[in-house]
Amino acid sequence: MVAIIVTLTILWAPIAPGSRGGGPRMITVKSGESISAIAQDLKRQRLIRSVWGFKLYLKLTGRVIVQPGTYGPLYGNDSLPRIANMIASGSTANVTVTIPEGYTLAQITDTLSAKGVASAEEFTAALSAFAPDYEFFKSKPAKRSLEGFLFPDTYRLIKGEPAEAIRMMLDNFGVKYRDEIKPELDDKSLYEIMIIASLVEKEAKTQTDRKQIAAVLYNRLDAKMRLDVDATVRYAINDWKKALTKEDLSVDSPYNTRRYGGLPPTPICNPGLASIKAALSPPDSDYYYYLTDYQGVTHYAKTLKEHADNKLKYL
Repeated sequence: MVAIIVTLTILWAPIAPGSRGGGPRMITVKSGESISAIAQDLKRQRLIRSVWGFKLYLKLTGRVIVQPGTYGPLYGNDSLPRIANMIASGSTANVTVTIPEGYTLAQITDTLSAKGVASAEEFTAALSAFAPDYEFFKSKPAKRSLEGFLFPDTYRLIKGEPAEAIRMMLDNFGVKYRDEIKPELDDKSLYEIMIIASLVEKEAKTQTDRKQIAAVLYNRLDAKMRLDVDATVRYAINDWKKALTKEDLSVDSPYNTRRYGGLPPTPICNPGLASIKAALSPPDSDYYYYLTDYQGVTHYAKTLKEHADNKLKYL
């Protein structure tokens, strides 16, 4: 009996869980990394007890090729076969996610949830708990959201790591800020620039329109005119598809620039670099009005009468 117990103990030890518990860990396998190096990393994180046991299990099951990527979440009380099977499956925890220019935080949240990066609740909690330490946040009021700064791009994100997704998007913005935004900022408020850029992003169809619409917005602000930007109404009601009704246009929200003067409280989306640069350096212009026809062409006007004539002609 003693011999049987000893034999079972010897056989069990290599495949026993690495520890009794602990929080989730992620394992990143680099391209060309050896099985031995992967096993050493697993042991270092107390996910397995035996390097040779891990290697032997993979060899016995015929799984000797491991795809690069990030795997997890893994736990200290997971068995060696479970960990080995997850890593050998090639099913990484990475997922490619594209955030289009002009997406709002709500739209980014839905996208990450659909891609399995994090649930809406998890991502929202990560946004609330995130303590940004970036230079470009100096002009942002302390209690305002990160709307406007999650830079639109294609990312390789890790499932179950919403805070890391936020960090990657902010780091990306940080590079654009350092190289292309800050040199043109002068004494302007970055936060106000980002608000205007977000309006431009939602309203403009072409690069020419981005610059001209930015100029119109500045002209109206200087003249103490309401901005009358429909996109701010859509942000207030969180609907970017349906035709706006009279009731929508009169919604009582500080974001409704048809009802309240000045800029909305925050950016209304996360703009791309082209819209940010248009907000930084708008051209000289005498236009105070614009509208976009059913073909997507934007028409500008200097006076209210010209604008009214454009409505009759193009809408």
